[in-house]
Amino acid sequence: MKKGDADKMYKSEKIIKSVCRYLPSEIAESIERINPKDIDNITEIRIRAERPLCVTLWGESFFLEKSGNLTKNFQNCLRTGFSEINNILKSLCRYSVYSYDKEISEGFITIESGIRAGLSGTVSYSDGKKTMRYINGINFRIPREVKDCGEKIYTRLLKNRPCGIIICGSVASGKTTLLRDLCRLCGNRYIVSLIDERGEIAGCRDGVPQNDVGINTDIFDGFERSDGIMNAVRSMSPEIIFCDEISTEKDSDAMIKSAGCGVKFISTAHADSFENLVRRPYLYELINSGIFEYAVIMSGSSEAGKIKDIRRI
Repeated sequence: MKKGDADKMYKSEKIIKSVCRYLPSEIAESIERINPKDIDNITEIRIRAERPLCVTLWGESFFLEKSGNLTKNFQNCLRTGFSEINNILKSLCRYSVYSYDKEISEGFITIESGIRAGLSGTVSYSDGKKTMRYINGINFRIPREVKDCGEKIYTRLLKNRPCGIIICGSVASGKTTLLRDLCRLCGNRYIVSLIDERGEIAGCRDGVPQNDVGINTDIFDGFERSDGIMNAVRSMSPEIIFCDEISTEKDSDAMIKSAGCGVKFISTAHADSFENLVRRPYLYELINSGIFEYAVIMSGSSEAGKIKDIRRI
């Protein structure tokens, strides 16, 4: 095994062990029995109340047996009850669930290494406030810090000067992983601000980034994208702003205003093609504004991390 592959596998095992610290011992022990080669490819661990535990390997789902075997047959697989999910939630919240009301209402909690635990359950609305109760599912999304996966784009488009890039792809296509590595590469050369609304890119824990996002990168952790963008422009004088998953007109407006100050943006958006990208009004407006010089289109979840096309806009 090459040293790079060994380091990557060690990193994956370390991340999975981080997840296991929040799980009941029987489940944690079964996960740790999974074949190390499969451990390296885990992208999600899904725990659902009164149903089998599900492990996803690059878009393909399997059920977990006590022995650590991954199978398509769910009959003899591990299951979790509401009480176990409740205990996992308490552990994720450091046994102070009320202090995590905001995160729970938004449907996710970020833990060390940028691991995001997505939540499903029953929601209620009162006076404009959303409260999520009776959590019935927890999905641990396993981040991948793949260093140098952005080297090709950095060398071709960013090495000599900052420029605007939008990375588009479907779910689990690897666009966030690519964004993280480009942030690292650019952050070692330019003054960079990272708007990390969900904490998935830098993976801050108590304010300290767990992932390498560059030595000159200022991190706006937990900020709403539009708010973080405006704060970065006002206070940090970035040459490039990185942000993940542009999804609202508010995000678009903040980017257009900030671009007038000379800052470049490197961002991601959900779209499996350039044609689908420009069908969304707020993204169409961004494209037409001239903020982005290039669009990077990912291949999709079946070929995660592979770039299908680099298009000059």
